[in-house]
Amino acid sequence: MNVPTQLAPLVRGVHHIAIVVPSIAEARQTYEGVFALAASEQEFVADQRVNVLVMYAGAQRIELVEPASSDSPVSKFLAKTGGGLHHVAYKVDDVAAALGVLKAAGLRLIDETPRPGAHGTTVAFVHPAATGGVLTELVQDAEHGPDAARGR
Repeated sequence: MNVPTQLAPLVRGVHHIAIVVPSIAEARQTYEGVFALAASEQEFVADQRVNVLVMYAGAQRIELVEPASSDSPVSKFLAKTGGGLHHVAYKVDDVAAALGVLKAAGLRLIDETPRPGAHGTTVAFVHPAATGGVLTELVQDAEHGPDAARGR
């Protein structure tokens, strides 16, 4: 499916790739130790009941996501798949505006309104049925969050 032309000016690039792992501590050994990626501080995202560790591959972000409880939305994904690529996130200037464009274009949304994400971001998810089977996240960075200092 093509991105609606109205949305093209709003999508600023790939924000991150999220990988669900059973253990951030174990995955970190590979990503930080073997691949030599730089790590941020681990964060707990309460409404999703997940722990998130951002790894930096140069200017690119890889988010390791670990369920923090058995009722976390990613727990089912982990049980079914054993982990792996969970979603692709796109950076937008205004999540609410992007959702409005997508909704008007008839795309199926998981989130009708933006919600808080990791590291002070605002996020919303688009249903995989609308994006070729890939769970898609829209991310609006906080003006003074950890990524602002890194120029992302």
